[in-house]
Amino acid sequence: MKRTFFQLFAAFWVGAIAYGSVEVIERGYSHISMACLGGISMVAIHLLNDDRRSGAHTLPLLVLSSLFITSLEFLAGEILNVYLKMHIWSYSGMAYNIDGVICLSYTGCWLLLSFAGMVIDDLMRWQMFRERADFYYIIRRKARRPSAEGAVSS
Repeated sequence: MKRTFFQLFAAFWVGAIAYGSVEVIERGYSHISMACLGGISMVAIHLLNDDRRSGAHTLPLLVLSSLFITSLEFLAGEILNVYLKMHIWSYSGMAYNIDGVICLSYTGCWLLLSFAGMVIDDLMRWQMFRERADFYYIIRRKARRPSAEGAVSS
């Protein structure tokens, strides 16, 4: 599939708005840096979803996505919260936190949100970009192969 700038741009903005909205719902406010993290995360989910649509298993891609988001959050947290002392967020009161900028228990949340991101990405591809619908996340359909007589079998 030929990727266009518009597809990546759309994925970024959907992720930015969704991430910011989840933060506002969860804690009552957000920060512009969280929208940027959400946008970058959604672009990563969009790219990983290409692999799923090509036949890769969903779970390893979701694990990879959640680790990517956790790493991105750690990098942003170290720069914004620790080095620049902006104090945008803090996990310091939670168990399994690292330097107060990430909480390993939230990695599971990113996995679930990555799944939601894949579904949203597929809806975008189907409705906005007119790509084929592919909502088979757990069970893959077998590709149809032509039989010896020329008829299509399933």
